[in-house]
Amino acid sequence: MSAARRSASRPRKESGARAPKAGAPGPRPPRDTPLDPLPVAPRAGPLIEPPVLAPLPSAAAALAMRPETIEAAYEAWDALREERAVARSALGAERARLEEQGALLLGAVKAAAAPPNAPGSAALVKTSELERLAEDAHRSWEVSRAALEGRACEAEAGFAAALAEVTAEVVRRVRAQAALAPPRAGLMVRILPNERRILHLRRPSPDEAVLLLQAMSGRAPTRYGFLFDDSTDDALLAPPTLYPDEGVTRPRPRPAELMAELGPRATFWPVKGMLFLALPGLTMRWLSRGAVLEAEVADGEGFRNLLTRDEAEQITGALLSLKLAGALELELVRG
Repeated sequence: MSAARRSASRPRKESGARAPKAGAPGPRPPRDTPLDPLPVAPRAGPLIEPPVLAPLPSAAAALAMRPETIEAAYEAWDALREERAVARSALGAERARLEEQGALLLGAVKAAAAPPNAPGSAALVKTSELERLAEDAHRSWEVSRAALEGRACEAEAGFAAALAEVTAEVVRRVRAQAALAPPRAGLMVRILPNERRILHLRRPSPDEAVLLLQAMSGRAPTRYGFLFDDSTDDALLAPPTLYPDEGVTRPRPRPAELMAELGPRATFWPVKGMLFLALPGLTMRWLSRGAVLEAEVADGEGFRNLLTRDEAEQITGALLSLKLAGALELELVRG
């Protein structure tokens, strides 16, 4: 057979793509061919979502990685106070946000209501849809607000529990340190004419200040550096003598009001810049005066530092009683 006849008898190959085999997938579309979008389920949940707040506090976390000292326990207490203030501020901001969003959404629904001149059937359909949307918006607003308030109650309970644990640890460390090494007090007496006296105590360390208040009153302070804090909220007035802790409403009480503020508090006293000592028939305090603490007694609406001889002896006798009880170490020093 000639070459021409053999070539004519062979089947000619078709140009273009080969036909797919049975059961094989069809050809892929070009990359720029859009695919049919998948159906998207309607979004569930409230229209207004509650916030995701910080984890609840814990005393263990506040005390973790801190040394076993009085100061460190107070630092943990301060950290929890600050954390609680931040959480309350955030909750307040979220309440305001929910109120604003709820008012905006409900107002928008009212603004979108059909105008009076709309066709009757169209107006009825639109009004029905808007009423449904308004109900959904109000329901989601109520759900979000209830969730936020529930979280707020949970956070307050968490802070209360953590603060109770930390304050108990503060008391434990203060009492343990006082039993191990009572604070030292150096008493200085200045004798003035007319049977007048001025009493000074040597300036203590911050730890000793905490222990001295515990020895004199049976209470620990609410702040570690309380005795040396001369900060003020009003430059025209003397610094406050009480911190706004433990429900204090009068930061500058008169002498007659001081015991009313402090008396009911059995564990902590929110005193600031002073050591307070209540004696039978005599209300007195040791006020921080630079390098010394100065004794002052209640006199009418204020305090005075010029003591009578009897007042000086009564105060000195109270310190001697504390020394005999082992609550402090007392020594007379030259002023």
